[in-house]
Amino acid sequence: MLTLLSPHYNAQEVTRGDLVIASAAFGFTLGFGWLTAFKAIRQTWQVYQRHGRRVFRNAYIIMVWGELTVCTIFMVICILHLLGVIPPSFAFYFTILTTWALQVQFLLQIIVNRCGILLTNKKKAYRLKVLIGTLITAVNISVYCIWIPARLQVSERYIHINEWWDRCEKVIYLIVDGCLNFYFIHIVRKNLIIHGLTKYKRLTHFNMFIIGFSLSMDVLIIAMMSLRNTFVYVHYLSSRKAC
Repeated sequence: MLTLLSPHYNAQEVTRGDLVIASAAFGFTLGFGWLTAFKAIRQTWQVYQRHGRRVFRNAYIIMVWGELTVCTIFMVICILHLLGVIPPSFAFYFTILTTWALQVQFLLQIIVNRCGILLTNKKKAYRLKVLIGTLITAVNISVYCIWIPARLQVSERYIHINEWWDRCEKVIYLIVDGCLNFYFIHIVRKNLIIHGLTKYKRLTHFNMFIIGFSLSMDVLIIAMMSLRNTFVYVHYLSSRKAC
């Protein structure tokens, strides 16, 4: 198989510590994944009861199941790579990056969808959707151009650029994720709670806790990029999405 690896490619050693960290992420993802999948099934059934077969054209439902699917694929191929079952190659890194890019797009568009439901100005909701989609697509394209050549060890220059840009784009996602989530909380307070629907207060507090936990996972991923094995942090990307 054509791997497109550099002739001077130096495979990173996977230590027992690396496998322990990856296994912890794997177990964490499975644990939260079952809960997420159960909630997705319940929501899909509720939409089906109300709208019948139109559930298959519901953007939110499609994105939720798309997120679960790509997270599962991502998690499995990552652990198989660390175990040595899947060797490094262009196809492997391209698949990893594609599933990750879809994870990010689905996740952020799900949050945008939640905001759009509560926004009274639908043009504003549409502009928000296009803005986030365009921004994230632009960042993803840059990652394709830098991360894959760096992983294939095409040159030291790509490796050096990737060390910085990989962290920068994770920070960009953290900021966008945080802004969207807090914007959602703002909309809930402005459009619901302030008009007397106080039953949403408890839900808002719970969402703020989940948002804080989710953003802390983003920070953890950025910190883990300094590990000796620079691929281990990738495995935590699926764990973060499971939240």
